[in-house]
Amino acid sequence: MGNASTSISSPPPPSESTSKRVTGSNWGDLHPIGNPATAAWHLCISGTDAAKLLLGYQPTSMDDRWMSRSDGPDAQGTMVVHVYRSWTGHEQFQVRASTRAVSDGPGPADAAGEGADVGAEITEIMWDQGDGPVQVGEQEAKDMVTMIFRRVLGCKLEQAP
Repeated sequence: MGNASTSISSPPPPSESTSKRVTGSNWGDLHPIGNPATAAWHLCISGTDAAKLLLGYQPTSMDDRWMSRSDGPDAQGTMVVHVYRSWTGHEQFQVRASTRAVSDGPGPADAAGEGADVGAEITEIMWDQGDGPVQVGEQEAKDMVTMIFRRVLGCKLEQAP
């Protein structure tokens, strides 16, 4: 991941009318996570946020530092969101989510005691720890992905800190 403290530019939020799924087919050479680490992550997300993760993000200018695409959901309802550095094509994160959470019962109760809109549950994160003396830890990786999903993809992630 290089310098974990790298700032994240804030491109304009994706257009609400954008509904074309990003495939990454024109991204050139993509490189897998170099020094992967994996951790469980139990974060319920809304249907709106799940749709944004599924659609991905195509960089529109050289100022965009991140790009993302997703695989799935498969027959079991699992999707994997891949997040890459736009300039290098190096994958930095994979986030696995289960879209079956919708049918597995009500979500966490809201203030009125009603079930919340749960579109998916993020179940796992894989990240590039880096290969220098200072490695990226689990919490830093989760914080970075949360920031990318909010700023780049326009997700709310209401249950994330």
